[in-house]
Amino acid sequence: MIGFDAMMRANSTLEDFCRSYFIFHGLDVNRPHSVFKFLPFLSFTESYIYQLDASNEDSLLLVPDNNSSSTVLERKIQGSSQMSLSDMLDPLDNLLQCQGLMTDQLGNSARCPCKHVKYSPYLIELALYFPCFRLRNELKSGIQYWSLERKLCQALSRNDKISIEDVMEAIHLKSFDYRVLNLMMYRLTGQQVNDLHMEFLSVSEFLVEICDD
Repeated sequence: MIGFDAMMRANSTLEDFCRSYFIFHGLDVNRPHSVFKFLPFLSFTESYIYQLDASNEDSLLLVPDNNSSSTVLERKIQGSSQMSLSDMLDPLDNLLQCQGLMTDQLGNSARCPCKHVKYSPYLIELALYFPCFRLRNELKSGIQYWSLERKLCQALSRNDKISIEDVMEAIHLKSFDYRVLNLMMYRLTGQQVNDLHMEFLSVSEFLVEICDD
């Protein structure tokens, strides 16, 4: 269930997304029709992500003590939280499929391949050209970000050293929701993904996250 607080938190992100990203889809944010046509998809998705973010923040309250027995407990908590968040993404994934946002073709297949099937590295690389795979991949980036967030926060709470690589990766992954919304817009407008725009926006997102932090 999506809470009111998650919807309120998502609102500022949606406003920023519309102002900053709509231009890359040939849309005028000052025209209400351009906004409200896609708002249900964008608002639900972003609110859902913020609800999962709140669940992850709740798990950060469970920080074990620094001893051998609690180290095992910490790993169990992290594994359980990651599995829980991944499972909680399934309803969003299923909804996007029902709305036709996860139905690209792969080869001669007329439907989007099952997310539980393991593909060869070649097919995975090929699949990156298909928005539905990229969209699902970005959703999984959210799970990776929340996992890193827990890892870094728990390390800081124990005054442990943290890896600069983990910090940089977390900063990059943090904007996964913007990339999810952007890929959704390509699907909703029937356009092919513009990789040049995606690369430019990825750098912009990274710099914005550094400034915010």
